[in-house]
Amino acid sequence: MNSFKNKQQGSALTNLVGGIAILGVSVFLLAKLANSGYTADVADITENATATRIMPAGSLKLGDGAEPGQRTGKQVFDKICIQCHAADSATSFSPKITKNDQWAPRIAKGLDTLVKNAVNGFTGQGNMPAKGGAMDLTDEEVARAVVYMANESGGTFAEPAAGGASSNTAASDSASPEAAAKTEDKKTEEVAAAPANDAKAQENFEKSCKACHAANSVIPHVPRLTNKEDWAPRIAQGKDTLFKHAIEGYTGPNGGVMPPKGGSSLSDDEVKAVVVYMVNQAGGKF
Repeated sequence: MNSFKNKQQGSALTNLVGGIAILGVSVFLLAKLANSGYTADVADITENATATRIMPAGSLKLGDGAEPGQRTGKQVFDKICIQCHAADSATSFSPKITKNDQWAPRIAKGLDTLVKNAVNGFTGQGNMPAKGGAMDLTDEEVARAVVYMANESGGTFAEPAAGGASSNTAASDSASPEAAAKTEDKKTEEVAAAPANDAKAQENFEKSCKACHAANSVIPHVPRLTNKEDWAPRIAQGKDTLFKHAIEGYTGPNGGVMPPKGGSSLSDDEVKAVVVYMVNQAGGKF
C-alpha cells in the first residue's frame, strides 16, 4: 500500500517539474522571438525617412521624364502614337509614319483638321479615339505629335513649341516698340513684294495651301510653288479646269488627291485667287 502511494507522489512531482520546465522554455523562446533582429536606428525615425514611408502609393513620374504639357511631338509619338502609326504597324486604315503616300491626302486637309480629328477622335475607315486614348495629353501635345508624324511623312508644318515658348517670345517682342516697328516694316515689305491684288491670296496660300504646295514640299503628284515644270501641264488645261479641280477636289490618274478646297473653309473666290497666285508664281499669266 505504501509502495503504491509513493509511486503516485513521484508521478505527480515529475509532472509538476516537467510542466514548469516546458513553461519556462516557452517563455524563453517567446521572449527571444520578440526581440530577435530588432534594432533601433535613429536614421529610420528622421523626418525624411518618415515622409518616405507614408508617401502615397500612387505618386508616379512620367516614363519619359517630362512634365505633363511639356512633351515634344516625338516623345508623345514614341509613348502613345507608335502603337497604331509606327512604320511597321499592322493597324488598318491608320497612316504610318514615313509613308508619304498615306499621309498626303491627310496633310492636304490642313493642320487644323488633322489636330481636330486627333484631339476629338475620328470615325471613318478605322476609328481614332480621342487623343489616341491617352486623355492625360494636352491638346498642344497632341498637336505636336501630329506635326511630328506629318513632317516625317512629307509635311512641312511648324511644331508648337513646348511650354508655349514661341508665344512667350512673341509676347515679349511685341512689348518692345522697336520689335513692333520691325514686325510692321516686315509685313509692309511682304505685301509690297506681291501685287496688291495678290496680298490676300498669298496670305490664304500660307495658311491653307502651303502644306502641300510649298516650293520645298516632298508630297508626290502636287504642283509646287514657283516650279514651272510642275505647273506647265496644268496651266495648259486652262483656268476653268484648274478652278474646278481646286474647288470640287481632284484625284489624279497617276496618284495624288486634292480634297475640295484643300480641306479649308475658303470661299470659291478665295480659292480661285490662290490658284491664280500659284500659277502666276510659276510663270503663268492668269
